[in-house]
Amino acid sequence: MPTVTQRVVDGFIACVDPRCPGYKQKPTQVTLEYVAFTYGDNGGDGTIPLAAIEREAVRTVQTDEPCEICGKPTIRSVQERPEYAQVSGQDQLALLNLNQSGQIRDQQMAQLKADKDLAEMKALLFQQRAEMDQLQVELQRRKGGRPPKTETDQ
Repeated sequence: MPTVTQRVVDGFIACVDPRCPGYKQKPTQVTLEYVAFTYGDNGGDGTIPLAAIEREAVRTVQTDEPCEICGKPTIRSVQERPEYAQVSGQDQLALLNLNQSGQIRDQQMAQLKADKDLAEMKALLFQQRAEMDQLQVELQRRKGGRPPKTETDQ
């Protein structure tokens, strides 16, 4: 059975969304988890002491702490994120903006469809109101009375 130990070290925390102001890394305490496998854990043959460590895996323990700005997940790291020189002349967030543009376009198309459906419903409602008014006038005529006065009759 591997030996698991944890150690708290200085590290960094940042939002996962590059467009969020919380994407800039901030210093924080980070928990590292060490999993050590001995030769005995891996079925050693006895030529090497079975308690000797053969290999060790290290990982940063991630928490469920959300970004304080946007509420998205955060990522913890022991290493500071490298900053590369912008030599291409291209916007570093261009690919993210393409995806966002697609989402905006999809939202706009959905809104246009909803607006079209609403306009059709309004037209149908006005048509039904006009038919109801005609039927009301016809009903009044058949009863032998005069149609009720309207604002234009005054």
